[in-house]
Amino acid sequence: MVQRKLRQMSGKERALVGWALFILGLGALVVGIWFNHYSNFPSFETVTIAVDEASGVRAGDRIMFEREMRTVARTPAVDPSLPQVPVDMMVEIDNFGWLPRDCMIQGSDWCLPWSTLGHLVAFGGSQLMLLGVAIAVILGRRMTWSMAALAAFLAMLELVLLLGTVASEWLNLAQGPLNWTEQNDAFGIWAPLVLGNQVGVSWGAIKDFVSINYNMGALTFIILFARWIQGFGGPMPQEKQSQTVSPYGRPLVKGAE
Repeated sequence: MVQRKLRQMSGKERALVGWALFILGLGALVVGIWFNHYSNFPSFETVTIAVDEASGVRAGDRIMFEREMRTVARTPAVDPSLPQVPVDMMVEIDNFGWLPRDCMIQGSDWCLPWSTLGHLVAFGGSQLMLLGVAIAVILGRRMTWSMAALAAFLAMLELVLLLGTVASEWLNLAQGPLNWTEQNDAFGIWAPLVLGNQVGVSWGAIKDFVSINYNMGALTFIILFARWIQGFGGPMPQEKQSQTVSPYGRPLVKGAE
């Protein structure tokens, strides 16, 4: 159905649809990168100041640190026996400090950061951009060497995004904020199944399981999609004819009354 509609469009209609998708994707890409950049800043950072300066400081106070006025995020625990005290300072961002930072969802030892949302929006925008260029520039045109080179370049970008960027960012997320490591057990296996031994499955194993299945699924999708687009060079798919039904519920045969 999608193939038929795209092939029935005129060149001008395909160009309008394609460039509209490209502009929409470009906007999503810019918004995603912008959101990811500013949401990646921590809400506070820990610095060390002298005990004399930290005495009597409370959360919300403004103090001078490195020739700059900073806001104290938490009341520090002052130990007079130490020369310096760690103090949590608010990280202030001009103009875009209202954006959410740190964690969307947080557990005892893991965090799903807000910056992940920016990654997803930017990735969706990149897909719309590639799709838009393919529809506006390549679809419906005679395949020349220059057109084939452009199509190969777009295919290479898509492979880099799917099999390179997404897979890499997943590992960064799982091994970093999510803390899916070999040292953290996700669940234990029922003891009778392992002869009474204590055997558990770690989050690191689940991380690798997700990575393997993602790569296999992405490769399968690429093969099926490549096979599907081969049909654009063949004859138009036949549209199913709807049968006329008589008042008695039976299909009418052509020529019959």
